[in-house]
Amino acid sequence: MTPEDYLMQIKDISLRIKSLEGELHDAEAEEDTEYAEELSARISADIARYKELRLRIRDEIQQIGDNRLSCLLTEYYVRGKTWEMVAEAIGVKDAKWVRTRLHEKALKLFAGTFPKYFLQCPL
Repeated sequence: MTPEDYLMQIKDISLRIKSLEGELHDAEAEEDTEYAEELSARISADIARYKELRLRIRDEIQQIGDNRLSCLLTEYYVRGKTWEMVAEAIGVKDAKWVRTRLHEKALKLFAGTFPKYFLQCPL
């Protein structure tokens, strides 16, 4: 798993929850209560996992030691902001530079802070 894959888990589970919520809406509209109950249980479990994962990753990001790069990772992965919004949050005008150069630097720093997670990750 790459550092980016690791951090993307937050966004991935968020998308899964939204998809399940759409399915739940459909099941409720079709009055399929058994399926709706199963979906509700899955959504609740995913929400709990999402909250736990989000807190853990936020705490890990805070340990990288560079406030600007920590803010970049938090804004993009934890808060789900666009690159333009991330650039604004860290006081940089060029969102493309943030997405390419600073993001790569932040991922390398994150990987270096947690080498046990990313021993075989070429960056």
